[in-house]
Parts: sequence; C-alpha cells; structure tokens
Amino acid sequence: MDAEFDSTSSSGRVQRAVALIAISLVVILIASVVYLRPSLSAARSSTAGDARYRVAAVDFVSRNVGWVVAEIGDGGVVMLHTTDGGATWARQLTVSADVHPQYVKFFDDRVGVFALVGTRPNLLRTDDGGETWTRLPALAPDATVISWSFVNDTYGWMLARLTKSAGAARLYRTGDGGRTWDDLGVPVPAPAQAYQVHFSYVTTGWLTTSGPSPVAYKSVDFGATWTPVALPAKDGGWPATGQFFVGVQPTTGVGAVASVVYFPPIRGRTGVGGTIRSFPPLTVRAFDGGRPFTYLYSTVLDRLVPNGRSGSPPPNEAILSTVDNGATWSASSNLPSGGALGYFDASHWWWIGVGALKRSDDGGLTWGHVQEANNMYPLSGLLQVLDAKHAWLAADNGSKPLLQRTDDGLHWSTVRLPALGLSMP
Repeated sequence: MDAEFDSTSSSGRVQRAVALIAISLVVILIASVVYLRPSLSAARSSTAGDARYRVAAVDFVSRNVGWVVAEIGDGGVVMLHTTDGGATWARQLTVSADVHPQYVKFFDDRVGVFALVGTRPNLLRTDDGGETWTRLPALAPDATVISWSFVNDTYGWMLARLTKSAGAARLYRTGDGGRTWDDLGVPVPAPAQAYQVHFSYVTTGWLTTSGPSPVAYKSVDFGATWTPVALPAKDGGWPATGQFFVGVQPTTGVGAVASVVYFPPIRGRTGVGGTIRSFPPLTVRAFDGGRPFTYLYSTVLDRLVPNGRSGSPPPNEAILSTVDNGATWSASSNLPSGGALGYFDASHWWWIGVGALKRSDDGGLTWGHVQEANNMYPLSGLLQVLDAKHAWLAADNGSKPLLQRTDDGLHWSTVRLPALGLSMP
C-alpha cells in the first residue's frame, strides 16, 4: 500500500568558528513521504558506490541480516536490506525527507518501524522484513514529533508538540505497535523542557531535558510519571543558578550514559552564560562581544545515535555512567574523543577511531589501551556492536559510502554499497 507524510518544518544551521564567531542559517523545508515497491533487488555489492549519498543509519539484527538508511543527493532517503552480510542488497523503501533525521528500529528479521523526526507524526511499520510498509498516522496534522522510542513491536513512545509553534512537548504511548496512542501529558514541570525520550524496558524510560537542576528524569511505570534522579556533582558541587542540560541515553538492559552540561545565567551582554534552546544538537543562545549568537555543541550522546553530529564539545561536559538502572552513577575517565561509540551490553563498550580500537568493560568508566585496527574513518553514531566479536560500522574513505564489518572484534572487511539514482521518483 502507499504511505505518505506531509510536513513543514524549519531548522537552524549555525556553526561556531574558532574565534567564537557564528553564522545563523534558517531553512524552511516541506517534506512528504512516498512508499515505493523494492526497485533494487539483489544489487551486487561489487557495484560502485555513489559518492553523492551518505549512510544515515545502520540497524542489524544479526551478523548477516540488517538494514541501511541512505540519504541521497536530492533530499531523499532510501532503505537498503541485506540477508547475506552485505553480499547483495535490496532497495525496500524510498521517502522524501529533506534534512529530517530518521528513526529506524527492527526487532527481528520481520518486524520493524521507520519514521521521521520533525514532521507530522506518521509511523511506517513492516511485518514482512521490509517488503511492504503500512502507514500509521497519529495525532493532528499540525503536530510535530521530536523523539520516537520503541522497545519491541508492541510498546513505543512519542514526544511531540501539538502545533509547530513553541510549546511544551507532550508524551504519547502506544501498546499496539503504533496503531493507537494514549496522551500521557507533559512529562516534566516547567521551566524544564523535554527533548528526547528513551526506553530500555517496557516499564523503564529516561528523558533528555534542560532545566534549573542537574537531575535526570526516570519513569518506572510505562511513562505515566517521571521522577527526578539526583546526579553526582563534579568537583565538589553543582552551581546553584543557571541552566543544566541533562541527556540520558540507555545502552542495553540496566545500562545508561548521561551527559551533563552547565551554562551560567546570562548577565547583561557580557558573553558570560547562555540559554539552552533545543536538542539535538545542543543549541545555546549567548552573547559574543555584546551581540547575540547561537552556538551548536556536540555531546557524547551524539556519538551514540544515528544522525549524531561531530563538532565542538560543550564547555565542562560531565559524562556519567550507570550499570544498575540509575541507582548509582560514576564519572567516566579517559573517554576517547571523536570517533564512534558502541556497546553490546551495559558493561562492554567499544570506541572506534581511525585505525584504532579501545574497549571498556565497566560501562565506559575506564578504557583499555589502544589496539591497532584496519578500519577506515568511522562516522559518528554509526557503530553497531552485536557481541564481543561482531560489529558493523559506517565508514568514509573520502569518495564513497562504505560499510565495514568485523567477525573477530579487531579485523575489519569492507562491504560496498550499491549505486543509487539521485532523483526521487
């Protein structure tokens, strides 16, 4: 059947120069989604990759069965599927997404969901491994999704605003795979703001928020209520005033990582302090030389999720980790900068750099020595570790989109992606 999204959204594009000078760019985009029957059946991996598209998401359910989301040159998104470890690929879905981030999650080799962030709440669901997709609309046409989270093919959560104007985000829950949604209300009290929702179990979830206190918000009742969880202070105590960004990303099971960033209150136009505007990316409004500027920062969370970004780290970011569902938190030490992060359980983490691998056995708190590896330049947020030996990595050799895989945890082989047409049908 056909599925289609209609949306209108705007997003800022600002980069901070070394001398703290930034340029603001606002782009207003109109996107629609169109479902297509598979049109790239069993394309051989020997086909030359197309330099004008990039990998936006990697989702494998086993060492051989998985999906890749590729962004092509004219703003389209193509989903590719392999059942033989990348030897052949089938084109399963083509959507017009402009620059909207994507959410993709497969629960086994048959059932999965795909959606866009920043558009009308529409979910695409497949029950046959991506051969066909069903469109599942939700909420009003003028609502905007800012975050999706599914833990299985039945239970999922959606953080959305009812209009495209600014306002507090509301949380919605489905218990039937996205066919119907229950309104759970605004999850955090003002002036705190919620930007993302992540569930690790059906009952247990975390929010990414900004607000006046350095607390993480956790739910243990399917998202119905949220309780602030105190986080240990860095260097003797948290400041009493200002704004805190607290981003929490579950890893697997009872594991989670938190990024805590503090900005002092703005006092006049001196350039001291800042106001958190949105996430992702972490967007902060401040003054530079008496003029207002918007700065974008890259937190550790950006290196964990698809569509993550790399860039200047925020000032004084505290990285905390838990392996007991938030009962205790510890500060991460010697976390490698740059590269890509991944994990296969709460304790075992990988960091991949250019030709380098590091491992952590305690949830990212401490890291072992650097091991040489033959991988190419890793793309942030696109490392998927399946177990102690098997992982997939989206890489860049400067000219073509590539995947790399390892079957021993150290040696990487290159998997070429098929060429894709650049024009949307």
